[in-house]
Amino acid sequence: MFTAIVYGQSAQVTISGKVTNEKTGAPIPFANVYINNSSIGTTTNENGAYTLANLPLGNLELAVSSLGFNPIKEIVRFEQPGLKTVHFKMREGIELDGVIIYSRKSKLLQQRIKIITRELLGQSKFSKQCKLRNPEVLRITAPDNGHLLAQTTSPLIIENYALGYIIHQDLDDFDYHEGKVYYGGNTRFELMKPENEAQQKLWRANQKIAYKGSLKQLLSSMVSDSLQENGFRVFQEIPESRRVFNTVRVYNGLNPLKNHLNNRLEEVRGITLIQPGELETERLVVTQTQLEVFNMNKRGRSPYTDMAYSYSTIKMPNGYIVITPQGWVVTPMGFEIRGDLGNDRFANLLPSDWKRD
Repeated sequence: MFTAIVYGQSAQVTISGKVTNEKTGAPIPFANVYINNSSIGTTTNENGAYTLANLPLGNLELAVSSLGFNPIKEIVRFEQPGLKTVHFKMREGIELDGVIIYSRKSKLLQQRIKIITRELLGQSKFSKQCKLRNPEVLRITAPDNGHLLAQTTSPLIIENYALGYIIHQDLDDFDYHEGKVYYGGNTRFELMKPENEAQQKLWRANQKIAYKGSLKQLLSSMVSDSLQENGFRVFQEIPESRRVFNTVRVYNGLNPLKNHLNNRLEEVRGITLIQPGELETERLVVTQTQLEVFNMNKRGRSPYTDMAYSYSTIKMPNGYIVITPQGWVVTPMGFEIRGDLGNDRFANLLPSDWKRD
């Protein structure tokens, strides 16, 4: 998961500092300094100095990248407005262990790049309008245990012509095994320049489509107590100590949701899951048990024979996560998403500073 930020708040922070070589102390010019998973960023000048202005209070996940240096990611928290100083020291070289480098003409390499591309972009209707500009930065290894692993020596550039973004992805790790994928790293969004007004309108329309039914919309709907208005139904598991029956019977292979209601599950309003955070820019989503989520605007598979809608589960091992009122996760606390909401990939991913109308 990722850290995100809120915009439109009156209290703001300006961050400035320098990016230097950890070994020599020399400044690093033209390094990218940005808020991770956003389109908010800048580059250092010839003296290694940078400034990021008009940032909100709360948690910020700062990221730094520069060719020939290991990328940096650091979470900082600001509870008072004003000018703050944050310096970065970068380590030379990209540390990759156990990688295998193949010839560009290798058929095996092309097959593995195809798998990585599919898993990073996803299989939504927007994925065909995306491409990897520089797959040669991938360093791939495939141990005998069936895992396909990858890292990048410099940012992987993903061109998304459906949403109008160029995504720069420092891939710290990628692990594909038996149909499941795990990956992480730093993500920087760069706005594409539209060729004309029609293309700009198309990108905006596609962005709204990507937002609809997303995790961000689900969480913001919880904050505004508008789950059903936005097409969501959320059910919370009832603790075993409060259940009338320990098991739910299945008859003739049928497993309707109604058999679970008021015994194992109960439907909840979004506001019952939300508590205020320490700052105005923060909210807590609190649940000690699993949430089961249906997107009623999208047909799909679910475990229940009477609910043929897209289905997801959300677990919070620590009992809560911290989000913004706009629905971006600030402090994930290790929460787990499975099902339809877990299928969002770069083809339909929006930056954290994207705003609704």
